[in-house]
Amino acid sequence: MDARHTARRRGTFSFFLAGAGLVASETVAQHEEGMARKATLREELTARRKAMTPDIIDERGLKVQSRFLATPYYTRARTVALYAPIRGEVPTRDILIAALQDEKVVCYPLSHVHGRILSFRAIKSESELEPGRLGVREPTNSAELIPVDQIDLFVVPGLGFTRDGKRLGRGGGYYDATLRAASARSRRVGLAFSDQIVDSIPTTSDDVDMDLVVTELETYRGLFRDWDFVDT
Repeated sequence: MDARHTARRRGTFSFFLAGAGLVASETVAQHEEGMARKATLREELTARRKAMTPDIIDERGLKVQSRFLATPYYTRARTVALYAPIRGEVPTRDILIAALQDEKVVCYPLSHVHGRILSFRAIKSESELEPGRLGVREPTNSAELIPVDQIDLFVVPGLGFTRDGKRLGRGGGYYDATLRAASARSRRVGLAFSDQIVDSIPTTSDDVDMDLVVTELETYRGLFRDWDFVDT
């Protein structure tokens, strides 16, 4: 191999590295920009929720729950994972009462997390929910553990959602990790107030989209996959 050939190869390799560095820099910059946008959105949406009075939350929450109970996802689901609302989240009590009356298995997440995947326990009455270590109501330790892959329908809270099903959480990533670990036949529905709907949310490959987003005014189709909950 002569000197000129070696020089040409080194020049090509150097150009390749420079190009790769440029791409890497752009990716890092895009990631940082996305994180900053998420942080700003979280502040804005948290302020909107704080501006809502308990009466408004209850009034609008009834409408959100009513819309949710009319969806085919709820109708067809056998096992439903709910959440106990905190900090202005959409209430879920009417869903709980209806689901127990409809003889569905209803479970809630626990505050003790192993890794990033939530654990769920089933309840048979509202009285089985007690404040956990974080102050959020959750099932007692005597309640039956429900494996994540046995849950048909996840009812998911969030700070914000888009009309096409993207979700902005509080930043912990627990629901995203849990939904990725769930069965492929499971479905997810986000509950939100109309004030929480935004035009866009920066996302990464770790973020999980909703099948539906239900508000007091409208139900938005996200992934809107089949609701038969069959194994795929």
